Amino acid sequence: MRPTWRNLESSFESWAYGNGLLKQIHRLEAQAFIESRRDERSGERVIRLTEKGLAAGRVGADPEQRWNRPWAGRWRVILFDLPEVERATRRKLRSQLAGSGFGCMQRSAWISPDPWDNLARELRPLAVNAANLVLLDSIPCGGESSADLVRAAWDFTRINSAWKNLDAHLDAVPGVRESISREWVVRWATKERNLLKRCFRLDPFLPKELLPARYQGMTTWQKRRRVLGKLARSLT
Repeated sequence: MRPTWRNLESSFESWAYGNGLLKQIHRLEAQAFIESRRDERSGERVIRLTEKGLAAGRVGADPEQRWNRPWAGRWRVILFDLPEVERATRRKLRSQLAGSGFGCMQRSAWISPDPWDNLARELRPLAVNAANLVLLDSIPCGGESSADLVRAAWDFTRINSAWKNLDAHLDAVPGVRESISREWVVRWATKERNLLKRCFRLDPFLPKELLPARYQGMTTWQKRRRVLGKLARSLT
């Protein structure tokens, strides 16, 4: 950001050592988050993220794509009744469903607005006895509305609370003209990422037509984009 003849001509290792980053780079490389090699032409060291590093950098799927995906009006329902001796499988199944964005109607009844495309493949390693597991592609026929099902399956009070916590943290970013230290940015960004990860862990990112009227996620997500832009301008 502030080039001088000295730092332009020095090696990457010298720059990293002088900025206290060499140990962190070695640690990330040992953990396979990054990999380095020498460029054949320039002889300079080139560092890039590995697939593991890219995965670690992602918080989750793109919320805007999830909100804007089409919905065919059908619900996918999973019903299961596993015996006590399969407690570990039952626990793993519930964890898998929650991680896939399913909502819990009861402990053994879960729903999702999305197709089964990937889920069947993901559930196959669980080796659940087919007699104890039923997958349904259904439309409610007892007068239940989509809003009723969403309200019963997902705790949007808790989901909105997570987004509001992130929203409040976004308000802590100073104005563009105020000076911000690198240490402050690191602390702020670390907390921001943790708050965002909690939002992603709780929120199923339902299609727009299924979202409750006072859903907080879309508002906070747009605010986050504006705040990160403002933060970037403050650092230039």
